[in-house]
Amino acid sequence: MAYTSCSRDPEWKKVFVKYMNAELALTNERFPVMGLATVDLDGRPAVRMVSPRGFVGDGFLKVNASDHGQWSSDVLTFCTHAKSNKVQELVNTNDIQAICWLPNTKVQIRCSGHAHLLFHPDNPNYTTLSLDMRHRVWPRDGTQEHDREVKEEQREIKLFGGPVEPLVNGGVEIDTEYIREQAYLNHSPVIQAWYSWPAPGRIRSADPSLYPIEIPKIEDKGESEKYEANARRNYVLIFIDINQVDIVDLNENTRRIHTRRSDTSWTVANVNP
Repeated sequence: MAYTSCSRDPEWKKVFVKYMNAELALTNERFPVMGLATVDLDGRPAVRMVSPRGFVGDGFLKVNASDHGQWSSDVLTFCTHAKSNKVQELVNTNDIQAICWLPNTKVQIRCSGHAHLLFHPDNPNYTTLSLDMRHRVWPRDGTQEHDREVKEEQREIKLFGGPVEPLVNGGVEIDTEYIREQAYLNHSPVIQAWYSWPAPGRIRSADPSLYPIEIPKIEDKGESEKYEANARRNYVLIFIDINQVDIVDLNENTRRIHTRRSDTSWTVANVNP
């Protein structure tokens, strides 16, 4: 998956995209790997390696069924099993850090923020997404939505000396259920099947039927549908509302900390590596 950016993206995302794409091109990996740190139920740090699915608006993470790639955002996504320990931890406290080291480009990227979980509607933990993404999504350059907002900004500058308020979403309808479903469908059959398995981290059962390798290869249609429904019910998409990004480039011996100031503006501090 290639990461993309546009002129309205915050500066840190443009840098994130540049470094990630450079690293992925050298490794031939589809997704990067990041360490995701949470706080466990005893108040201790807990970290595990995860692969981000990308930013909302990128690739297969379209904001709705009518999206043809015209929207961008700074909301990073991960996925997990509904019965995993990290879900319990994030429900308890949603503070997270995600960090990656890119060995070929010699860059470290650390993102801090809050995790918002979206369960399947059939999961008993289901609620609507707690993150309001209307001010986290904006049109890409060259789209009709972008041109419309540029004209509106120019009108407000002429009338009022500047934009009255940030124009960031163009009235886009954000269908979080559609985003979650597309994220699930873009997993391999092997990974989809894993979501039908029992809770991660528990004692493994001696019953091999609980651990299908690929659901489409199950010949019994009734059994296949049962596993498919269970996999979808256990699939959770995590939306990360990032509020700080710390980027260290050891090639250039630079370190810049980007901190969210408001929905659409950030400050940048150049600090010692």
